[in-house]
Amino acid sequence: MIINTDTLVDAKGLLAALFTEDCRPTVRWLRTQTKNRNIPFIKLGGLVFFNIEAVRDALEKKKTIRARRAP
Repeated sequence: MIINTDTLVDAKGLLAALFTEDCRPTVRWLRTQTKNRNIPFIKLGGLVFFNIEAVRDALEKKKTIRARRAP
């Protein structure tokens, strides 16, 4: 399946693009992340859309835990 990362997608499309089926979080988790402003989103009226690359970058920056360097 080829996903065009230049287009805006809905919540289910974002989760399908970012995660494999066996480790995919729920739409409820995604809604919590948008409510807490942990990931970027675009709101048009009552509709919410996501840019796949922007969300991927935000998750990498905000949610990645780096290993400590050995002393």
